[in-house]
Amino acid sequence: MRIHHHVSIILLVAIVGAIGLAVTVGVMVGGVERAARAAGMSAEQHSQVESVVANGHDLRLTAKALTPGSSQAVFTALGRDLQRSIVTLARLRYSVLVADKAPVEQAMLALETIARQEQQLKRRGQEGTLTAAELTRFQGGLDLYLRRLTTVRGVAAKTAERLDAQLSSRRRLMMLVVGIICILYLAVIDRVRHWTTRRLIQPVQALASAAVKSMREDGTFTGFEQGSTEELDTLARVLASFVDTLKTRVHERTAEVEQQKEHLEREVAVRRRAEDQLRHAAFHDKLTGLCNRDLLIDRLERCMDRARRHPEYKFAVLFLDVDRFKEINDRLGHFVGDQLLVAIADRLQSCLRSTDSLACVESNTVARIGGDEFVVLLDGIEERGDASIVAQRVQDSLSEPFRIHEHEIRTTASIGIAFNELECESADYLLRDADTAMYYAKAAGKARHEVFNTKMHDETKSRLQLQSDLRRAVENEDFRIRYQPIVSLTTGRISGFEALARWSHPERGEVNPVEFISHAEETGLIVALGRWMLQGALQQLKTWIDEGVADEALMVSVNISKRQVAEPGFVDEVREVLCDVGISGSRLKLEITESVIMENPDSIADVLQEFKELGIQVHMDDFGTGYSSLSYLHRFPLDVLKIDRAFISTMSADTDYAKMVQTVVALAHTLNMQVIVEGVETEQQLRKLLVLNCDFAQGFYFAEPLVADDARALLVSGRTWLRHAA
Repeated sequence: MRIHHHVSIILLVAIVGAIGLAVTVGVMVGGVERAARAAGMSAEQHSQVESVVANGHDLRLTAKALTPGSSQAVFTALGRDLQRSIVTLARLRYSVLVADKAPVEQAMLALETIARQEQQLKRRGQEGTLTAAELTRFQGGLDLYLRRLTTVRGVAAKTAERLDAQLSSRRRLMMLVVGIICILYLAVIDRVRHWTTRRLIQPVQALASAAVKSMREDGTFTGFEQGSTEELDTLARVLASFVDTLKTRVHERTAEVEQQKEHLEREVAVRRRAEDQLRHAAFHDKLTGLCNRDLLIDRLERCMDRARRHPEYKFAVLFLDVDRFKEINDRLGHFVGDQLLVAIADRLQSCLRSTDSLACVESNTVARIGGDEFVVLLDGIEERGDASIVAQRVQDSLSEPFRIHEHEIRTTASIGIAFNELECESADYLLRDADTAMYYAKAAGKARHEVFNTKMHDETKSRLQLQSDLRRAVENEDFRIRYQPIVSLTTGRISGFEALARWSHPERGEVNPVEFISHAEETGLIVALGRWMLQGALQQLKTWIDEGVADEALMVSVNISKRQVAEPGFVDEVREVLCDVGISGSRLKLEITESVIMENPDSIADVLQEFKELGIQVHMDDFGTGYSSLSYLHRFPLDVLKIDRAFISTMSADTDYAKMVQTVVALAHTLNMQVIVEGVETEQQLRKLLVLNCDFAQGFYFAEPLVADDARALLVSGRTWLRHAA
């Protein structure tokens, strides 16, 4: 019975130790699994944060493309994006990832404000009263929202790092505790084994001694009970069984520990892959895989720090914008546009993988910073000409046709180059300089590159100041209308006036109309300015009619721009002005340039037809400066061709120009159109136009653009010009 007692003790100790080890391992594994699940949730929720940030940038790009004339479909798409961002951001409120809720709440407040502004913009767009200032405020709200999202992303990143550290700590603690428990378990087993062995051997030795003493010469025993031998056999069997059981238990526990180890190693590998993916997504463009703006700024700042430490170090920034990309995107769809951007990114990278030593610098960077804008960072150039070489290589590469599905697309790029030689306060300023040079390249005809200089900066600053002054002048109605007479070459009398805008700047003085009109067109202010001009010119004509100064045939001509024609409700706006003034549409002539008509002939033809239905005459202005093709004239409901002043200035010296004007006049009359020639400055030119059978003339020979009172006096005088010309 003593042997059974000792075996029971051994089994009890082994079972208790195994249970303790299993419980400890289970508790530690549970803690590690909870930490791993939290880390997994961290990766998923960090992805949600990046999704919110990406949606925010998409909203910014969509808002950047907004104009007062954007369609309701654009506002609808913008609204959907806003709602999606609100839903995703709301989930983050209750996320374990973001411990500090304040940045999320601030971002949510900014987003809700943007949503309300979007609804207001949509209503104003439907009413046709949307202004560029409201769009600017809306875009400012988006910028604030993006800055707050950046704060949320920072908080989320810190929380993710904390969870990673917690997971690593728990893993190390688990391995340490399991190791200690195993060592203690083995030590206890060894001590029990030693004690049990000693307790078992003593009776065996006593049995052996008794057996020796009782052994007879014939090999039999005296005074030795048979039961003692049976007890020894039983003890041997129990010990053998116990050893086998221990071996089995140890093997099972070892297998379990190995499985847990493999499981943890797999989880660590998955976590590392997720971290790598998150890190890549945070610093790379989702569409092209190129560096994004954040990574580009980081590398630019490193280059600038190095340049401060080593004055001989040089680097360059190439700012690239794809020419005509919006047209390609609108015509072929966003999918083809995205594929084109991917193909352009591949070619840009190929340009930096060329065989020359400059392009093989590993630290050179190609980045996409938004839309169709790319940036190339050339690290460690030897001289300024190296950047121009790379820029030309890029332009040559992009000029080759792209094959996107069944479409063959040809495009070019305008590139601005900036160097670190000029003092720049930050990487953003250096990008700004390269961007400025890029716009100069576009203005110079596109498909070229320009190097930034201080003159560009000064001119850009002056242009921005002029645009700011122009916006203020439009809001305050600081413009004046001048009236230049249009003379009938049949009667010699004034048949109408062209209304011209003039702006007297408080510091610059009289600003050239060509200059401020182009800025108004660029900024969208031309829409408000054009409406003011239309209202003022028609109101002045109505005043002359009421005073009995204007006869029934007197008309007024007003120029309309590309941006105005593109406005969805422009025809309704003209109809509204006519009703407000109380004047017939037959008294109004609208002048639109040849280039605007030919940019989008189908939609322009529909708009012109609506004007015709209102009784408004339509002039093609500046004929001869653009396409100068006579074959398309019959496609448009035009009433008058207005031949540019360039023809009249060279007509007297070149008979070919005279023949050309004669041909245009004859064709116009065949198409039931009349002809106005502008730029008449001499009596000789007037006589020439009479010979060519032109209908109307305009120029300084008759009068310069006049204030309203002088124009009225000219009408009252009843002056005629044909007696002298005849």
